[in-house]
Amino acid sequence: MPAMWPLDLQRSLQDWFRAWRQRRLYRRLLKLDDRQLASRDLDRRRLDEMAHAPLRQLIAQRRKRPSPVRPAR
Repeated sequence: MPAMWPLDLQRSLQDWFRAWRQRRLYRRLLKLDDRQLASRDLDRRRLDEMAHAPLRQLIAQRRKRPSPVRPAR
């Protein structure tokens, strides 16, 4: 049987990667002009806060949200 990473480490790495991608998305959205943001119902001030938030804060917010229920197959 192959060796397996500790599950907590694997989950932690996934959380950090997702938070990094999320913050990168916020920073890319900030490059849009105000009209484009308004058409997407986004607020520049809130995006700026999220784009400069520490990764730990984004991870904590993600963990607080209930996870979506996946349909059974």
